[in-house]
Amino acid sequence: MLSFIKNFLKKGGAPNSAPTLIPAPEHHLSRSLISRNCLGVLDTLANAGFEVYLVGGSVRDLLLGREPKDFDVATNAKPEEIYRLFRNCRLIGKRFRLAHVYFKHEIIEVATFRKQGKKNHHHQVKGQNGLLKRDNVYGTLKDDVWRRDFTLNALYYDAKNNIIIDHTNGIKDLQQGIIRIIGDAESRYREDPVRILRAIRFTAKLGMSLEENTAKAIAKTHMLLAAIAPARLLDETHKLFNSGNAVNTFAALRHHDVLQHLYPLTEEALRHPTLHILADKFILRALQNTDARVAQDKPLNPAFLVSVFLWYPLQITLEQENLNKKDTANHSAFTQLEHTAGKILRQAKQHLAFTQIITQTVIDIWLLQFQLIGRRQQQIHHLSQQPRFRAAYDFLCLRAEGEAPLKPIADWWTHWQQADDEKRQELINTLPKSTRNKKRRYPSKRKPAKKPVPKE
Repeated sequence: MLSFIKNFLKKGGAPNSAPTLIPAPEHHLSRSLISRNCLGVLDTLANAGFEVYLVGGSVRDLLLGREPKDFDVATNAKPEEIYRLFRNCRLIGKRFRLAHVYFKHEIIEVATFRKQGKKNHHHQVKGQNGLLKRDNVYGTLKDDVWRRDFTLNALYYDAKNNIIIDHTNGIKDLQQGIIRIIGDAESRYREDPVRILRAIRFTAKLGMSLEENTAKAIAKTHMLLAAIAPARLLDETHKLFNSGNAVNTFAALRHHDVLQHLYPLTEEALRHPTLHILADKFILRALQNTDARVAQDKPLNPAFLVSVFLWYPLQITLEQENLNKKDTANHSAFTQLEHTAGKILRQAKQHLAFTQIITQTVIDIWLLQFQLIGRRQQQIHHLSQQPRFRAAYDFLCLRAEGEAPLKPIADWWTHWQQADDEKRQELINTLPKSTRNKKRRYPSKRKPAKKPVPKE
């Protein structure tokens, strides 16, 4: 698949040297592999006299024999010039404007070449916690190369001449299975700490390893992730765990001590003296199921993994609160669960900006555990009609894999869902009498009336 690369390893292509040019007969990229919409954008810009290339992950994936999820374009045309060429174009961004060319089922992102600001340049400012703020300077193709994150993402494909342009030895790293950051690793992470998450995501997604300096610099800079907006971290977290490589991603996050910046409560639970093994196995099973769903092209509920990651932090907090009788006084178990669930999610949202829909779905999944396990006869049909029933049922089955007492309960719900009306009623009748005729869970707080004292 990558045999053509070996022909160019002898040519060098070290940083700051002349780029390696890979002509048509010696690579398998072609216009036929690029989406029709993207080709239209490339050709329109080229015919208008602009320099234009397919760049980034799409070139990388095509070289690896993968199907790209999207296509990105880089050009020397300014955003306003791009906008004038395409009626279906919108300009986005404040610090650095990008052009999005819209089609019915696809968006082609077109970026103008950028360059790194000079040292002490007024566009490059050091912010709080040592974080370098990005500059906003247009440049040339060679300038643009050094603004990209990893060498294997800095390959440019000239669709007009069918040539690959490599300034950073990205071809060599691709052949050797190495993720290498461009430039000084520590400085590049300080410029944008989210590159740490991208490095980890690529190792899991591509099955590659981090280059030594690229990996070492993570230990010196991962604390800077605390300065990233929770909304952006949430977006990156979804990419980490929803790409079909969640198991390997989770292992890499823990290996590099990065999970603490996404799910600090989960990291604490995974270090709990008695529950860490159960928590780890529980999360691992959920991630395996998530990867399986992605492989089968099944939809994912973004709230489900959140409920998994925070389940053991919830249990630990409930246990601590139960030790303090003042916190649980006059509270039923259900009310206490609801109260503590809200507190856990408020803490978690300080790091990941969960939407209200995600937050409410997580709470519903957790509260339904209480009711699914209770299986009160008069609630069975009502519970099955709840919008979050299926997610809560899946969560219960996941718990049952590690909690033996829950296995027969999860099996009961499985049989109930597969049965017809008659069989369902028979299943309800198999419930213990104490469960079917359970007394009111929340007795009235009114004091019982005093019996009249008989007169003598």
